[in-house]
Amino acid sequence: MPNLIWPRALSPDVGAPGLLGRTIHWLGVAVAIAFLITALGFAADGWSMAEAAGLATAAIALALAARGARWLLAKE
Repeated sequence: MPNLIWPRALSPDVGAPGLLGRTIHWLGVAVAIAFLITALGFAADGWSMAEAAGLATAAIALALAARGARWLLAKE
């Protein structure tokens, strides 16, 4: 049965572009998580809901872009 979250099996031999894609992906995910934590802090403290919404939107966009880079470079 195919996996809906990760449609292809991970390959150990993706080469240099694949390693670069994986690195970009995980760095992007880490930054997106940091953006989300910061956005939650802004929203909880009531500093600026507009900035919190902007950071949350940026986190989603960054996570999707990082996943796209992995898909393009590592083909997974």
